[in-house]
Amino acid sequence: FVEDLRDGDTFQVVYEELWRDGQRIGTGNVIGATFTNRGKHYTAFGYSPNGGATEYFDETGRPLKKVLMRIPIEFARLSSTFGMRNHPILGRMRAHKGVDYAARTGTPIMAAGDGKVAFVGWKNGYGRAVIIDHGQGRSTLYGHMSAWGNEKVGQHVNQGSTIGYVGMSGLATGPHLHYEFRVNGTQVNPLTVTMPKPQPLSGAALAKFRAATAPALAKLQLVEKNNAMRVASN
Repeated sequence: FVEDLRDGDTFQVVYEELWRDGQRIGTGNVIGATFTNRGKHYTAFGYSPNGGATEYFDETGRPLKKVLMRIPIEFARLSSTFGMRNHPILGRMRAHKGVDYAARTGTPIMAAGDGKVAFVGWKNGYGRAVIIDHGQGRSTLYGHMSAWGNEKVGQHVNQGSTIGYVGMSGLATGPHLHYEFRVNGTQVNPLTVTMPKPQPLSGAALAKFRAATAPALAKLQLVEKNNAMRVASN
């Protein structure tokens, strides 16, 4: 929702409170949340399918963790879009085959998804770059780094792991991440391309999920009802 927030969007959150000897000592996990964005309703429920770390799913049991991230960096500003543009250094019209995110030098860059490191090194105008092969013909490129992470070619990386840091190596006028999304070797716009969807829970696993998240769903429905009544009374 980085680029999609609008006036009038609303959200509700149900989360854990931690208490000890009658004193509130902090907050725990988000149990459930709803978000209405541009008229469309989204839900998220915390659940541990195998008794491990909490993951988040929508009401149908589909994981909210994306197979591939559209934006592999935090605290950044979209500074250049995909398509034709006047190159800031070369001074001529040229296809920009990725998107740029301006950020402070040293800002961590994350792997957009699980995959194998296909390239680490200096790559012409990209400067210090990393390419990750995600399988099924999909790969991502990260350019203009100030420094690489610790990954080596052939190494497996997990989504969200730090693979480098924002810089301005190569042809760049300021610190930013140049991010490319490739399908069978051809660059496509990472902000509009259809991303692969994770498989939803099914059968007995889905039944367990619905039973475990029913209390959070009831609380969220109560919060939404109370908020609607409050708005109506005003």
